[in-house]
Amino acid sequence: MFPEICKKFLFIFLILSFFTLSAEKKFTVVIDPGHGGSNTGAVSGNVSEKELTLALAAKIRAFFKKHPVQGIEIIYTRSDDSSVSIKERVELIERIQPDLFISLHFNSQKVLSTNRGFEIYYPPDFVSKDAASTALFYDKVNRSFNFGAIFRDLYFKANLHTTWRLPLNMFSQKYNFGLFDDTTVPGLLLEIAYISSPEDRACIENPLFTADVAWFIYDTIIKIAEKNR
Repeated sequence: MFPEICKKFLFIFLILSFFTLSAEKKFTVVIDPGHGGSNTGAVSGNVSEKELTLALAAKIRAFFKKHPVQGIEIIYTRSDDSSVSIKERVELIERIQPDLFISLHFNSQKVLSTNRGFEIYYPPDFVSKDAASTALFYDKVNRSFNFGAIFRDLYFKANLHTTWRLPLNMFSQKYNFGLFDDTTVPGLLLEIAYISSPEDRACIENPLFTADVAWFIYDTIIKIAEKNR
């Protein structure tokens, strides 16, 4: 009789433990403000990419602090003007193993000032003789693509497109990007706008634009997390 009671209590304990673990599981996102420190990134006049990405990340952080969402955890690769190497960023991402990482950048074109717009990049396809590695990378690319597609679809409903008239310039694979090449989790590279474009630059210099970009990213992360619960 006693063993039967023990078995019942053990069964109930395991069920409760399962639901507790399920409830505590969070959708984790690493946000990576590109460049930093001596690595300024693209520069146009007195505007540097490293400052823009950090300012954008700070606004995203502020939105999550003001409007916290249960079940979502956001981690940042840097929170000040410090140099963080690609290797250090990769190590952080691999240690945390987030559901998604988002690398923030602003674009520039030395030849054509007519290039402008928002760009979304996801990891390129990977084929290896090792079936296990191929399957792992296929899953990473497939999930990255799906997350990127959500960004793309929501973009056309966001203020960036409807109010600021910033075009979606590209949604494509990105080759030779260290964070994609050396990580095993889904990731996206967002090129917010071209600092070399007079039209984009006018948007970038308006603080309301940065707030709208931050809100778009904040809102999209929430919708991605909801779809993946």
